[in-house]
Parts: sequence; structure tokens; C-alpha cells
Amino acid sequence: MNPFRLLSALLLSLLLLGCDAQDSTFLNLGSDSETDKPELVIYSGITMVRPLQQLAYEFEAIHDVNVTIKQGASGYLYRTLKVERKGDIFFPGSDSYRTKHQADGLLKEHVFVGYNRIALVVPEGNPRHLTDSLNQLYDPDISVVLSAPESGAVGKNAKVLLDKVGITDKVYDNVTYFTTDSHRIFTAIKNRHADLALNWYATTKWPETELYVDAILLPKSLAPPKLLELNLLSFSTEPELAKEFMAFASSRHGLETFAQYGFLTPEELKQALAALPPAEETEPHKARQ
Repeated sequence: MNPFRLLSALLLSLLLLGCDAQDSTFLNLGSDSETDKPELVIYSGITMVRPLQQLAYEFEAIHDVNVTIKQGASGYLYRTLKVERKGDIFFPGSDSYRTKHQADGLLKEHVFVGYNRIALVVPEGNPRHLTDSLNQLYDPDISVVLSAPESGAVGKNAKVLLDKVGITDKVYDNVTYFTTDSHRIFTAIKNRHADLALNWYATTKWPETELYVDAILLPKSLAPPKLLELNLLSFSTEPELAKEFMAFASSRHGLETFAQYGFLTPEELKQALAALPPAEETEPHKARQ
């Protein structure tokens, strides 16, 4: 991945912070040039692209290969893979695609790299001194912004959470306004247009966001973290290369990279590193069957 390709991909990734509303298209982060090199094709959910992109760039430099990342809504990507049967690795926003669709036979070995979770988000410093109580979302003295449930993944997940505790109608009646995606939620909180929101925890840990917003983690009993796993595709044309990348991504360095982008809390990173076999604390580990 030459510097121009990397810069272009990073810029596109920034633009696509608002694209979790799209289920019908995906973006190809990469290039079809340099075809003399082996190519690894990864299908990734939108939110996790940043650490994946960083690791892909490093992997390219180490192995002299091309890594192409196709970014989009996880459900749409899975349906695309099921029909087209092309690609090497699938990286969805939860492990449900593997656990619920085993009969499809698309997904083989997998490795753990982190968690995706929804959290309460407040302006930096938490000026209203809010807590982890979801009841605050229907407090008329608190300004709330949410993503509309029909607009994309974060809105859908927020509704599932609110339905679970039976407060959806009360919260929706109190919402100052609905927006369409995680980036616009961030903008609303950054500009102090709202006191409180539900958004992906990881989006509060990125360089351009972490100075403006803070996250309040919800109890795991209410909002259990979703496992993030890289899955080898059964029809991969580069299975050994794919396994090498999966091992690289799930190594100490890979886990630390995912933690840097908010997909592991400090305590979770500590536990994940402690779970690595001694020989793998410094060397990548293999994909699990």
C-alpha cells in the first residue's frame, strides 16, 4: 500500500464515519494495481476499519503483499459473500454471523481481536455529571440525541437496548432530535447540542474524537459486548496468507492496536494478553478451528 493509497483510504474512512446507514453498498479500500503481488481481500464492518487498516498497512510492508479491505454494513457484506463466494477474511461487527449461519459453511477458523459495544456518550469532562443509568435518557432536563433506528447499525442497536429495558417510547418522546449515524451523534455531542447520546464506544477513542467526548460504559448485563473475530472464508484463494494475517491481528501487537482504537478496554486488553500462550506474547498465534 503506497502512501497515496493509504492517504486516500484514510480520507475515505473519515468520510464514511457517517455511512453506517448504508446497507446496500460497500467501499473498496485499496487498489487493483501491483497485481504481481499476492492479494489478500478482507470484508470488514464499517466501525472496525481503522485498526484493521493500520494492521493491513504493516502486514503489507512485512510480507510484500497487497491487502484490499472492502468496507460496508456487516449484513450486506455477508449476503454478498454468500452469493459471490470471493474473498479471504470476513470481519463482521459481531460473532452472530458465525454462530447463527454455520450451516452456510462460509466461515472456518476464527481469531478474537476485541469487542464492539454501545455506550452512553457525553461531552468531554461529563459536565452534567451523568451516570450509567439509562433512565437519564427520558429525563426532560437532559437533552438527548440518538440515531434513528431505521438509519443504521448504531440506531438499530440502541433500539434493541431500549426495548430490552422497556423504555423505548419514553426515551423517543424525550429525544431532542434523531440523526442518521455515529459521526453525526459525535458532532452533536462535540458541539454541545445534546447532553447525552448512545453511540459506539470505540468512536470515542479515535484521535479526532477523544478530546471532545467521553464514554460511560453500560453494565454488561444490559449491553453485553459483542465479540469481534476475524473469520477465514472457506473459499479463500490465499488461505495460508489469510491465516498469517489473522495471527498477526490477534497477536500482542494486534490486540494492542485494537485497544488503541477502543475495541478493548484497558482491563480487557490485560485479560486478553494474559490469555495468550507464553510463546505467543511476542509471536502471533494461530487461528482456532
